[in-house]
Amino acid sequence: MKKIICYILSIFLFASCKKEGAEAVLTGFEDATLTATATQLALSQSAKDSVVLQLMWDAGTLSVSNGYAVEESLITTTVQYALDANFSSIKKEVAVTSSSLSYTTATLNTLVLGFGLTAGESGTVYVRVKSTLTANTSSNYSNVVTLSITPYESGNDAAYLYMASTDLTSFPWKLCARNKDGKYDGFVKVDQWYNFLLTNEESNSASVIYGGYPANDNQYVLYAGSDRWNCWTANGGYLYITANTNALTWSETVINSLSVVGDFNSWSTTATPMTYDATNKIWTASITTTAAEQWGIKVLINQSWSWFFGTSEEAGVCTLYTADANGFPYTKVGTYTLKLDLSDPKNFKYSVE
Repeated sequence: MKKIICYILSIFLFASCKKEGAEAVLTGFEDATLTATATQLALSQSAKDSVVLQLMWDAGTLSVSNGYAVEESLITTTVQYALDANFSSIKKEVAVTSSSLSYTTATLNTLVLGFGLTAGESGTVYVRVKSTLTANTSSNYSNVVTLSITPYESGNDAAYLYMASTDLTSFPWKLCARNKDGKYDGFVKVDQWYNFLLTNEESNSASVIYGGYPANDNQYVLYAGSDRWNCWTANGGYLYITANTNALTWSETVINSLSVVGDFNSWSTTATPMTYDATNKIWTASITTTAAEQWGIKVLINQSWSWFFGTSEEAGVCTLYTADANGFPYTKVGTYTLKLDLSDPKNFKYSVE
């Protein structure tokens, strides 16, 4: 049995072609019929790993008369989400290769919060299926399914937001919500005017992708719509980045210095600066002591006594403080190298070698 391949369809779609003197007619490319397993959804964190929603559709079966067969892969299918029934602004468009799409509670919760729904309040999301046969033909659209969804408070599902390249092919840095409250932070080393996106997964098909709000003078506003702009840094160098997925904002602070203080240098904020190793993403400093540090040591950020790394309950881990606290233990005597690894904002680590 002969097959009509894609380039023939793009030229002769809905026109006649000849096979032994007979016309071949394409049929079956129709509007999909979309259904959902539920349309009233009150999401609960206690069921975050359970499948809460499945979208299913039937787009028909392509066929051609007179003995031709057609590959279903010729149809490109996407699921579109919007907050208005006219789909004037698509919030997200997901490419699919099957005839269904499932969401766990956690994934759906993150998705709709990214659209701007408010935790604890019911919001409306509209869904439809878009089917396209070739670039030269009009797309077909399914019926619209209306979902009423009440999300729960953000930040309880994913520990990280990933700082992604704008083509979503690399994820060199990440931010963490250590208190699981939707307030993320982390340290990055980037050039000035660095363009990026924030995702909830290390994937180009992440369920939530934050960019900038598509309007001037909104550089530090997060926005998850499909018409998002890139986020970009006004500064270059080593930066402290925060992102608040509740308020949909982000910020950047330049890190001019890290410096080690303790009894060994009379708590001088300038005597023992740290040096950044960009290849290994670590900070280092040489420390010479004549006795164990009675109060431990601190690593000050920008020489500030109210922003520093200090004690933690876990060995080899230090905590970021913005108020007074003890330093982390240092019992070595002699000259050693202190290494500080801030690449994983969930656990800021240090070692002495």
